Amino acid sequence: MSMVFQGRGVSEGMAMGAVFLLAQQTLKAPDTPARDPETEVEQFEAAMARTQARLQDLYDQACRKLGKKEAEIFDAHLTFLQDEYSVSMPIEELIRADKLTAAQAVQRQFDALADMFRALDDELMSERAADAEDLKQQLLRAILGLPEQDVTRLDQDVILLADELMPSDTVRMDVSHVVGLATRLGGVTAHTAVIARTLGIPAVVGLTGWEAQVENGAQAILDGTTGRLIVAPSREEQEACAAARAEAERQTQELAAFRNRPTVTSDGVHVGLFANIGSPEEAGTSAALGAEGVGLFRSEFLFMDREDLPTEEEQFCAYRKALEAMGGKPVVVRTLDVGGDKKLPALPLPREDNPFLGCRAIRMTLKRPDLFRPQLRALLRASAYGTLHIMFPMISGLGELRAAKAMLEQERRQLQGDGVPMGPVKVGIMVEIPAAAVMADQFAKEVDFFSIGTNDLIQYTLAAERGNEHVADLYTAYHPAVLRLIAATAKAARDNGILCGMCGEAAGDARLTAALVGMGLGELSMSPRLIPKLRKLLSEWTMDQCRQRAEELLSLPDEAAVKRYLEQAG
Repeated sequence: MSMVFQGRGVSEGMAMGAVFLLAQQTLKAPDTPARDPETEVEQFEAAMARTQARLQDLYDQACRKLGKKEAEIFDAHLTFLQDEYSVSMPIEELIRADKLTAAQAVQRQFDALADMFRALDDELMSERAADAEDLKQQLLRAILGLPEQDVTRLDQDVILLADELMPSDTVRMDVSHVVGLATRLGGVTAHTAVIARTLGIPAVVGLTGWEAQVENGAQAILDGTTGRLIVAPSREEQEACAAARAEAERQTQELAAFRNRPTVTSDGVHVGLFANIGSPEEAGTSAALGAEGVGLFRSEFLFMDREDLPTEEEQFCAYRKALEAMGGKPVVVRTLDVGGDKKLPALPLPREDNPFLGCRAIRMTLKRPDLFRPQLRALLRASAYGTLHIMFPMISGLGELRAAKAMLEQERRQLQGDGVPMGPVKVGIMVEIPAAAVMADQFAKEVDFFSIGTNDLIQYTLAAERGNEHVADLYTAYHPAVLRLIAATAKAARDNGILCGMCGEAAGDARLTAALVGMGLGELSMSPRLIPKLRKLLSEWTMDQCRQRAEELLSLPDEAAVKRYLEQAG
């Protein structure tokens, strides 16, 4: 009798092989007294040197296996370790001032860094906590002189099953025999998930219940699309898996033809498929994967991993790099989106009892012109090097929008007076608070575009925090209230002659694509790897069919009905 375990698919495809249980020991610093502080510092420095050499080797391996782009994580890890303000200085201070051992100091500092990343209300940024944990484990292993489990040489096809896979685990594995990855922890934007997608290896996260039931070497099937792990599959299940893999290969070859085609419905209506990115480097990758622009460039990356604020010049260079990489295609930059729930070392902000309803994003930057004005100046200066759109996050009222626009106009006039070259800039808002969706007809008169941020719109509409596992079943884009707010926002944009797009996770949900377009969204921004699939999907629909899908979806009374409809309609 087969056993079935359910998780969340993060890299599509099906795999069949023997289960390889990756025994991962979470290292902790021993509770032992410290020796002479200078001896402990020397031990820490030696461990740092060994770890940096190992990371350089991992970078070289990743370049060979994955390409330079995906290898950048290890370069980023090296940069992380070499940051004196975040790593060396505080750890050595803990050793000398608090009389900790090298291992204890490493554990305390990296735990603090991981906590900072986990507090970020942004999945891409909060996954950086896994990076901090990975580096902590590598340093502890170096300090304690412990070996690693070897996954570099395997003698059969296996599905790796673990609590969590660190990026270093993924790169070291024997990719000729690792045919699937499944973990209890991790997320869709974790580096392991990204690398799995790059390698074309099916992967599932959030898989539970297997820990005490699955034995090493058991035959299994992993479905990276549905998120299912089938252990001891029947002959029929094995045959179905083989057929699905053959069909997937055929579809992959078919999708390759859509990478650089224009996105049009079958009756010739254009829809923009854009990319969400978190660094300038990702802009070039997105363009290569067929993105027609960048629909969300998260500017928070410039403020991470540092004790000081980025200068105007640093910001200008980063924005210019992204704009130039896109070669004239639009780039939508979201202004700084941090607040009480997003703790950054360079931004000491007051503690709030409910930070999700507190001084976040535009509310914070309007109170901190010393942060906001340099960013606006840097953006305006960069506008001379491409097609720039500026987007304000967390707007709830016209007063906030007008204040932000006034500050932008003041900086534009100042730069113009100084003879600084600039290009035309469009200004828009993220619609992620229900108040903005309800008042969209008024906002549409004062901006050039909307971008619906479904991640926050869902949590504020349904009073279900995005990262709270206790209300995870309530957090869904399929709730009729969310769908109706999306449709109302799109209608207000259309009635006022402006573009309405979407940059939240729902934008990449193929089950919703036709309905979203039918509601009037003219641009969807997503992970760039999803673009060919959705481009092909839209090429098979007419606009009338999209509108009919939207109308039928909006008439449904609850989430269960929406899900049933989408499953039946296909």
